[in-house]
Amino acid sequence: MALSHAPHWTTIEWAEHIRELELASRRVRYVDYGVGPPLVLVHGLGGSWQSWLENIPALGQDHRVIAIDIPGFGASETLPPGTPFDGYVAVLAALIERLDLTDLTLVGHSMGGLLSGRYAASQPQRLRGLALVSAGGIALSPARLKLIVRGFLVFNSFFSRPGVIRAFTRRPRLRGLLLFAILDDGRSLSGAMAAEVLPLMAAPGFADAVVAAGEAAADSRFEQVAVKTVLLWGRGDRILPLAEAARLTARMPQARLEVFDRAGHCPMFELPEDFNSSLAAFVAASAPIQPTPTAPTGRW
Repeated sequence: MALSHAPHWTTIEWAEHIRELELASRRVRYVDYGVGPPLVLVHGLGGSWQSWLENIPALGQDHRVIAIDIPGFGASETLPPGTPFDGYVAVLAALIERLDLTDLTLVGHSMGGLLSGRYAASQPQRLRGLALVSAGGIALSPARLKLIVRGFLVFNSFFSRPGVIRAFTRRPRLRGLLLFAILDDGRSLSGAMAAEVLPLMAAPGFADAVVAAGEAAADSRFEQVAVKTVLLWGRGDRILPLAEAARLTARMPQARLEVFDRAGHCPMFELPEDFNSSLAAFVAASAPIQPTPTAPTGRW
């Protein structure tokens, strides 16, 4: 693996790797970077393909890395209001099918983990493995779901103002306050990354996705996942505590848990080097064992 020799994401002309497809009658954006066994990265709530900027260059040294903008996030169009969670799964499935990806490793963060688990339960034949990064899957009561949706609507309204985003992007202390619930240490989000990801957090599809994911959490289907799975979790995750990760691991027949110290809900950019190494090792260990060639037999 050539992880240490990867270019830094700030030196890459990302426009050369951005693609768009029409899936489910909606324009969907994704990034396609590198060559090799495919890795498909699925971001969480408020995320975008840029959530993986610290990971794509390193992982792309040995893999074809595809990072999608879920409908309603990043530059992908929103789904119709009221679309159930399986509508998001259908878009992911359509992308994988359109690109003819097989023997792939699916990597999902937070809500993207719930989405990836749903896909893995229904399409195991396409997968080499599944990586769940601080993955969603907790059933929510109607009252709690309503409270969360209301909170996200306030969040969207507040952070849709350009001046607010600029202030939080430029000031590390403000970033730390904003991201206290998300990151173990707010300083782990660099100014460059903040400039990429924070403006996209107030996404038009945020509230609809929260409702759909909240309803789907009661039927997450992780028990039906029949592929090798690793759960990558931050010990300091305040949104989905480590105890939830242990419970989720116990529900899955082929799963193991790997914990990152000094990380919260987003280990992929809080501890990118450790995260990239762990994910690359999991993918390598999940590869099919090739038969050892035998010498031909017979008389000479």
